[in-house]
Amino acid sequence: MASGARWRAILGGLLGASLLGTAAMAQVPGKASLGTQEDHPTLTLPEPQPHWVYVLEPVFPYLQASKVWIIDGDTLQYKGMVNAGYTANLVLDHDKAGFYVTETYWSRGTRGDRTDVVTFFDGKTLEATGEVKLPQGRFLVVPKKNNAELTTDGRYLLSYNMAPSMGLSVVDVKEKRYVGEIESGGCSLAYPTGPKSVAMLCPDGSLQNVTFDENARATIENGKPFFDSENDPVFEHAAMHRPSGQAFFISYDGWVYPVTLKGRPVVGERWRLQSAADEGWRPGGWQIAAFHAASNRLFVLMHEGDRWTHKAAGHEVWVYDVAKKQRIQRIPLAHHSISVNVSQDDKPLLYALSETATLEVFDATSYQSKGVKEGIGISPYVLYVYGE
Repeated sequence: MASGARWRAILGGLLGASLLGTAAMAQVPGKASLGTQEDHPTLTLPEPQPHWVYVLEPVFPYLQASKVWIIDGDTLQYKGMVNAGYTANLVLDHDKAGFYVTETYWSRGTRGDRTDVVTFFDGKTLEATGEVKLPQGRFLVVPKKNNAELTTDGRYLLSYNMAPSMGLSVVDVKEKRYVGEIESGGCSLAYPTGPKSVAMLCPDGSLQNVTFDENARATIENGKPFFDSENDPVFEHAAMHRPSGQAFFISYDGWVYPVTLKGRPVVGERWRLQSAADEGWRPGGWQIAAFHAASNRLFVLMHEGDRWTHKAAGHEVWVYDVAKKQRIQRIPLAHHSISVNVSQDDKPLLYALSETATLEVFDATSYQSKGVKEGIGISPYVLYVYGE
């Protein structure tokens, strides 16, 4: 059997030329002899490129072993794959050296002693380089990006928890140590606003402002409600751009709430996705929106449906000029999609991910199709890119 480290290695040795292609396989160093022990040659990746997309798959309906698929959006070829634990969450570091996975295991697979950890991965070898235990556990739910996030300077990883009270587990990723817990009084998820500050989404429709020190001692300031949490909630997956602090929360009925996430959250004037001519169209899916900061464009998954169809997959991606608050393009999807993201370079690609494990790629400027990648595992769910 291959070792755990080998299993997490680049797909060049594990899945063969059928996935990576002959160009990648040509880089595999030759072996004079295989010997008596099974040996899997591996590749070393370069620094992540702007058009690489990281696809997190919780593997429904099994859930015991999540996967992270790394795909080159230009070639639609796999660059690598990592195995992870139960309903894992992925966090890309800010300097492109690696990434973190929050994950859960039981000593007997589906029973026994439970262990929750933040695992550190090298971005080039895709091997685990260390881990930090989360003694208070982590909230187990279908993966959301804001279940785990880094502070704006990349020093602290914040993992959402409910054990039983809601809050955040704080891990110092520089020193590789668990720092402590922050109780949030019912507010959830992590929207970083500074090196030692984070906003959390509250049941009353407000954002809570949390500041903390190196020992996880926190000061909490409650905000004012900015959306109707009973009649028109917002999707938890806001379209965010960490470097600029811009975020856009979108409600089930199609209202856009711009929020500046630098220090104390500041909510701007809301505006609506649909015009009078768009009756019956609504946002829907899982990771429903993405923001390209350089072009000031917002991309949103939309479908035709009645109220409370917010989980329905998107039939189209609608593109908005944020400055003008106007739609400028509609992109039909051949595969109805639940998640969307956009690369942050000056020649951006748009990614749309379906529940049927298909990734559609578009030029995010001309809106022309760049290709389709099918068969990404069984049930991919969340998309990550560097620089967002």
